[in-house]
Formats: sequence, C-alpha cells, structure tokens
Amino acid sequence: MGPVHLAVAFELASLTLYLAMMFLFARALLRRGEEPVMRVARAPRVSIFKPLAGCDEELEANLDSFASVDYPSFEILFGVASLSDPALPWARRFVARHSNLDARIVVTDPNAATNPKVAQLVGLERAANGDVYVISDSNVRVSKRYLWSLVAELADERVGMVTSLFAGTGERTLGAALENLQLCVSSAPGLLALKAVARRSPMTVGKSMAMRRRDLARLGGFLPVGDMLAEDYVLGRRFLDAGFELRTSLDLVENRNVRCSVARTIERHTRWSKLRRSLFPAGFAAEPLITPIVAASLGMLAAPGIETVAMFAIACFLQSAGALVAVRLLRGRWLSWRYIPLEIVRSYVTFFCWLRACGSRRIEWRGHSFLLGPGSAIVPAAARTARSAGRTRLAA
Repeated sequence: MGPVHLAVAFELASLTLYLAMMFLFARALLRRGEEPVMRVARAPRVSIFKPLAGCDEELEANLDSFASVDYPSFEILFGVASLSDPALPWARRFVARHSNLDARIVVTDPNAATNPKVAQLVGLERAANGDVYVISDSNVRVSKRYLWSLVAELADERVGMVTSLFAGTGERTLGAALENLQLCVSSAPGLLALKAVARRSPMTVGKSMAMRRRDLARLGGFLPVGDMLAEDYVLGRRFLDAGFELRTSLDLVENRNVRCSVARTIERHTRWSKLRRSLFPAGFAAEPLITPIVAASLGMLAAPGIETVAMFAIACFLQSAGALVAVRLLRGRWLSWRYIPLEIVRSYVTFFCWLRACGSRRIEWRGHSFLLGPGSAIVPAAARTARSAGRTRLAA
C-alpha cells in the first residue's frame, strides 16, 4: 500500500470515528424526551455551591438565573477566597436584591487545598446544611427546572453523582465563538458519546454536578481530591469505585462566553489539553484522529495528491455540517451564518493547543502556577522550583 492509500485510509478512519461520535451524540439528544421521568418522593434540601474567582462575563445575569429556579428548599453559598475578589461586590448585590432567598457569602481558606477551587468547596461544605450538594461554576446560567433535573436523577439510590450537559452560548467576538463552538461540537458530543459506549465512564464536568451529602461524606468529602486539577473527574472515579453509578442530566446549562479574546481561548484549551494528557496519555495521543479536518490536512502533507485533496474537501464539508447540526441540537437554533467557516479554524486552533500541550506541564489557573503530573496531580510551580534549587545546592 502506497503513501497516498495509507493517507486516505487514515482520513477514512478519522471520518468514521467522528461520524460515530456525532451519531451517538445526536441519538442521545433526540431520545431525551423518550426517557421515563424519575418520580421524586420528596424534595431534599439543596445547597448550591458557587465558588467565585474573578468577575466572569455577564456574572450578574448568570447569578440571577438562580433566583428564578423553581424548587421548594435550597440555599446558595457564594465562596470567595479573599475580600478583595472582584466577584464579591456582585455576590453582595445578589444577596441584597434577593432577600427572599437563603443566600450567603462564605469567605473560604485558600490554603485548605492545593487546588484553589477545591479549597473553596471545603469551606462551603462546612457552611452547608443541605442534603444534596450542587456545584455550579460562576459562568453557568440555568433554567427554572435546574434543581429538579438533578434531584430526579439522585432519586435513584444507585446514582452517586449527576453532571449536567452544557452548551457554550452568547458569542460576540471571534474568541468567544471559538470557545462556544469547541464546547458545542467537541466537548458535549464527546461526553455523550463516551457515556454511550462506556457506561462506567467517570467523565463528570465541574461546571454543574450534584451529589448527596451523606455519600460524599462516606468518600471523605472534597479534601481527598484537593491536590488534583481534575477534581471533578477524580471525584467521579471515587464514586464509581464505591459502587455508585454516574448520570448525565440532559437538562442543558449554558456556559456563557461573550467577549473573550482568541488568546484567552487558546490558553484555556491548552490547559485542558494538558489536563487530558495527564489523565489519558494514550487517548490524548490519538486526539487528532477524531478531528477529520486535521487528519485530512496531515494526510495531504504526508502524501500530496488528488485523492488526499478530495478527502480534505470531504472532511471540511462533513465536519462543518456536523458542527451546524450539533449547535442546532444543543441550542435550539442554527449557528449564525457568519460563523459557518469557523469550524475549520477551530480545528486548527484545537490542534495548535494539542501541540502546545505536548511540550509543557506548567499551567496557570486562578492566579496560580502549577506543575501537572500523572492523574492530574498538581504541585505549586514555585514550590517545585524551590525544592529543585535546594537539591542543586546540596549536590554542590
């Protein structure tokens, strides 16, 4: 078999994997209305954890969506690690405007865990009085039935943790459009496809997830995942190892990205690429194979010819069409016409982030520098550097 035939075979394999992923994703979404509704005998009290760090885009509107949640008994706990956090005034305004809600601000200890978000969750857990914990990021916007959709899944005692399906929305800049497209046409489809083929997949997403208080206590709370960057994934793995099931609620939450820059999007997805590399080294190495445009481009470079050019054109058409359908299924409306060519750009941006992740383990997150190890373990970069310098002096 010649180079051209090998390249075409590689591109066909990529298209097959991509189309299979999109089929499983579309089937799951189209079937969501067919699933039986779990009846909830009672409405357990819910504690919503909102770990705040900086002022996200449209933070006020994101927080206000929780004031419209239709549920009989819940509290909202806003966590800040510092009184100088820019998000604190917005949390105070929310509490003042919605005096009818049980909403409080908790100043957490940033030294409670290496992972800054987990450090906040530890403090919020100590202040919570709900039977169910719901963790919700500050850039998330939810529907009125949000808590019911999570509690309904937890009504099944076999289920230990529920995560919400998400969609990127609100784009007004190129960077935000790239970010939202990545969430809608790669992250969300990948999550549902993996759930379809691997029932015991620990893929949980910290943007929105819920668990019972008593079950988390059995697992030692949040502290055991305090030195992990992927605290959501590792926590999901702990629930699986304890014999629980994990579920995904198809009641969509919005991840708002409105005006972010291309540079910020690249930095964020480079960090996520490094995270996937630490968790699934083999899967990370194969990632370019699930992006047909990238695979076809590599095929053209390796074996230029009419066949590989034709495969590139087919890949661009099918992947762009798949992106349009994915956005339509998730957001209920078609992607703006001016963003249609963006799927090709997104593919190359994602590949660039993948390449960057291959050469570095250093990450910047929430104002901290970490070195990322296997299984998403993190150590402060400054501490690691200081220890290395100390060893060098001893050796000298």
